[in-house]
Amino acid sequence: MMFKKAALFLMSYLLTFFSALILITCSGYYILFFDWDISVMGKVINAALIIISITASISLYAVAQKLKEIN
Repeated sequence: MMFKKAALFLMSYLLTFFSALILITCSGYYILFFDWDISVMGKVINAALIIISITASISLYAVAQKLKEIN
């Protein structure tokens, strides 16, 4: 019982960490390094990748919050 509680606690913080890591990495890359002077199709693809990355980050964060509530 104690091991399960500790594992859920650790997993919730790992998911929160990965969520923040995805969000910061994605936003930092597109703000600091990416060159937006490309074709329209390239901009559409990169905008879709930004949306997918942010959605994944929010989803991981939501799962982590649910695990914290269970714990």
